[in-house]
Amino acid sequence: MPHTFALLMPVKTLSLAKSRLDAPGPEQREPLMRAFALDAIEAAIHSPAVGQVYVVTDESGFETGGAIRLPDEGDGDLNRALHHASVRARLLDPTLGVAAMCADLPALQTGDLDAALAAGMTPRWFVADASGSGTTLLAAAPGVDLDPHFGPESARRHERSGARPVRAEVTSLRMDVDTGADLTKARELGVGRHTAQALTHAHQLPL
Repeated sequence: MPHTFALLMPVKTLSLAKSRLDAPGPEQREPLMRAFALDAIEAAIHSPAVGQVYVVTDESGFETGGAIRLPDEGDGDLNRALHHASVRARLLDPTLGVAAMCADLPALQTGDLDAALAAGMTPRWFVADASGSGTTLLAAAPGVDLDPHFGPESARRHERSGARPVRAEVTSLRMDVDTGADLTKARELGVGRHTAQALTHAHQLPL
């Protein structure tokens, strides 16, 4: 029987996020980051494999569609923040698996998330990003420690820690956005409504 998950979605302080994203302009970075996260949340809450979405952040405005905000207790360390959040999620419902997913997935399709969460034939598994070096999703079965290793070369580090890579296509789940070129690719896949609105607004602003 497939597992159901508590899905953790960490969101950085928006004013500090995505310094490499220079499109459509630096002044639009913060509203775009918020839009990316809102679209990822929207895709996740429609997944039958997700029992609860937890947004791990000190930023407000992400309690939408039933998502619950958990405080960022990592003191600047993403993996520590996810560890604390996973403990909270387990205490709230120990029957759920726990997964951590990047928030910068504006083209995420619910079907790709479903496929990735159902792909685990081992205690822990992960989805590498389109470059193959990063990680967009890390999942652990009920009762299994999430043991996150996000950061540079996280795909390699997650595999070394015993997590198995998901081989399914799940294209939209691999398309995280760090640069303007990434955003162009995400738009080709089809971004969610929040990102589409943010981009429309950005292009309407005077130069």
